[in-house]
Amino acid sequence: MARAVASTCRDLRGRVGGPLTRLRDTVLASHGVTWLFARRVHTARAAVVIALAMTIAVSSVGLVRSDAVRLVAEEQASEQATAEAARLAEVAAAREAAAASAQVAIDKAEAVRASAARAAVPPETLAALDEASAQVQDLVEQVRAAPVVAETADTEPVETAAPAVRAAREPVDLPVTTPQTLPDPVADAAVILDVVPTVIDEVKQALPEVTVDDDPLSELLAAVDQLAESTAEVTAAAEANRVAAELEEAYEQAVADAQAAHAAALAAASQTRAARMRADAHSLDGYSNGQIPASAMCAPAFNLNVRLRCDAAEMLDALNQSYRARFGHDLAISDSYRSLAGQIACRETKGSLCANPGTSKHGVGLAVDLSGPAARLGTVEHQWMLDHVKEHGWLKPSWSLPTGSKPEPWHFEFTGAP
Repeated sequence: MARAVASTCRDLRGRVGGPLTRLRDTVLASHGVTWLFARRVHTARAAVVIALAMTIAVSSVGLVRSDAVRLVAEEQASEQATAEAARLAEVAAAREAAAASAQVAIDKAEAVRASAARAAVPPETLAALDEASAQVQDLVEQVRAAPVVAETADTEPVETAAPAVRAAREPVDLPVTTPQTLPDPVADAAVILDVVPTVIDEVKQALPEVTVDDDPLSELLAAVDQLAESTAEVTAAAEANRVAAELEEAYEQAVADAQAAHAAALAAASQTRAARMRADAHSLDGYSNGQIPASAMCAPAFNLNVRLRCDAAEMLDALNQSYRARFGHDLAISDSYRSLAGQIACRETKGSLCANPGTSKHGVGLAVDLSGPAARLGTVEHQWMLDHVKEHGWLKPSWSLPTGSKPEPWHFEFTGAP
């Protein structure tokens, strides 16, 4: 500014000094004034020059100050415009990034929806997912279509963070089913329902970090958060149903395997029993009637004093189980195997009621004589015996019936395993 003032003074001196000099010379030449007058004129000229220089300097200072203010204002306006342009670009970029993340969430929701439909997920759960997905899709279109509005001069930008996505819950340890324990589909499915899959984390990782204040963007991010929650719920329900179905299938397979094993065991036992019965049917062939050692015979479990051929004893035991289930007590047996000496004694004491010695079914361990209610005609127990003995290989010989040659209601004989 000092240089500007000096330059202005020099310029004024050049323009004013010449006319004043000529005026002085003309006055002196015309009127012959003295040197003192000339000196005063010179002094006056200097005063005028100084006054004019001061006026110009003051004016120049004002002009310089005005230019500086204008330059500062223009610089501030330029900085504000640059900052606003950067903000608008950041908002636009954040919107586009959020829209891309939202599309990721929508794609995941569609994939989960397709698999969940096959997993028998409740319709109301799928409806919530569909609604959340549609809302996000609408907001994506709105965000991309909405103009980015510039901030007004009197509005201070507020830095806000994007809505936080809910963190996924901690995983739950599933129970381990030991080989000795059949799975429980209901209990295991209940545990699976408490497991939140990683879809929330995946969506959260795809969300952009937003530090700008933009209502459409915030609304979109909140909707994406809700869509992630709905997707996780549907995924959990589908996974629970899938695991429950697998457990149910495994349970049914285990039951079927157990039943098959049981049936196989029964079949094997039946074959073993049949083979044993066939062997027992000929186990006493080498012995004469009434001359069989006790070691070659067997006793039924309900009466260890009875002696019979082993297959006959086994079937008498089965007959007694049915009898006891019906009447609440065991059969009463008065006689079973009868030795040859016993047959002779019976013939001598009872006459024709006993078979000729050496021909009795008692002598080969295939006959029993009962006592008690089952041995008396007209009783419920005796009638039950007549109706059920054949089911276990026993019979009532015709000669022992009331119409037979020797009525003996207590006598029953074994004919072989059915």
